[in-house]
Amino acid sequence: MMIGKMSLKPKIKNALLITLVSILLVPFTSCGKEGEPDDEKEMHHDTTSNLIQLNSKSIEAANLEIEEVSLRSLKNILQVPGKVQFNENRLAHVGSRVPGRIVEVRANLGDNVKEGDSLAIIDSTELGTAQSEYLKAKANLLAQEKSYQRAKRLLEGKAISLGEYQRREAEYMTVRAEFRAAEDRLHLLGLSEEEVKRIGSEHIINSKVAVRAPFPGTLVERHATLGEVIEPAAKLFILADLSTLWFIADVPEKDIPLLKTGLSVEIKVSPYPNEVFKGAITYIGDQIDPSTRTVKVRTEVDNSLGKLKPEMFATIFITTDLVSDVLAIPEEAVQTDGNKKIVFVNKGNGGFERREVALGRQFDSFYQVVNGVKAGEKIVTKGSFLLKSEAEKDELGEEHH
Repeated sequence: MMIGKMSLKPKIKNALLITLVSILLVPFTSCGKEGEPDDEKEMHHDTTSNLIQLNSKSIEAANLEIEEVSLRSLKNILQVPGKVQFNENRLAHVGSRVPGRIVEVRANLGDNVKEGDSLAIIDSTELGTAQSEYLKAKANLLAQEKSYQRAKRLLEGKAISLGEYQRREAEYMTVRAEFRAAEDRLHLLGLSEEEVKRIGSEHIINSKVAVRAPFPGTLVERHATLGEVIEPAAKLFILADLSTLWFIADVPEKDIPLLKTGLSVEIKVSPYPNEVFKGAITYIGDQIDPSTRTVKVRTEVDNSLGKLKPEMFATIFITTDLVSDVLAIPEEAVQTDGNKKIVFVNKGNGGFERREVALGRQFDSFYQVVNGVKAGEKIVTKGSFLLKSEAEKDELGEEHH
């Protein structure tokens, strides 16, 4: 029995020794696996501090550019939509001054006409009646003028009384006024001075009258039809001088304080993407469109080459006055995350902080900074989109894990 007891003791000691060694080795083995440094990863994103860590190779591959946030003197360029329209100061609705029937159409859509050119011929009974009354008034005037001149001579010879002379003088003045009224009516009905004189000298009534162009331009609409009976209110042609046109822009209400007449404007239209048409603001609207909350701004532009057409859509760039001491960052530095605007601030040693910013007005290729970064801080400009993409991938990996 003593022999058996003594033989068990070494076995127990060996088992205890093996157990103790195992316990002591566990922490070292765990440390080698779980606490191993992640040197092989190119990027590490700390979701709690919004810090993205890049090694030198990743920074070089990303070709990042860093720029310091600073105060700048900038020109604000407003980019707004607009449309080409007729110059309304050189646009005319041409019609007949008398009722009648169209007996000849002499101009067609697209014709370029000169001032005074005949566009159509109207046959009007009213015009014939007015010419007849004019001839009667002229004949009556001649008769009364002779009577008046005779009375003047008789008065000088004391052959008639002063009262008789004054009666004949009054009759002459009345008839002369009636003649002038008849002559003026012919002018109002569309007859020229030469045409009226011809009627008076030839004593021939002509019931036809021409519809004439009031200024040189292009016929952009034609509504005259041969044989049609018309009234003076009828619009037979629309004549436009296309050598100058208007650009009408819709500027948001918030930008009204930046506007004033005389500011330079550049316009681009889709048919000519590589051309810029220049002008200046000539008018700023006096009321806001309640549906769009915009104000109409007008620019007059030369169109002597005829490239621009009314109703073309346009993009209009309005250059405002120089604004000094604006804390601004380049447009390419700003990324969008949902409804947030973010930038990446260089923290040194390969660290870049993803930071939300509040932005104000856009100045050409810069944004005014309201909050989020300070002057002197350095942000990523070129390559900021790559940082955003990699950060989003890393966040998705964290969520999946």
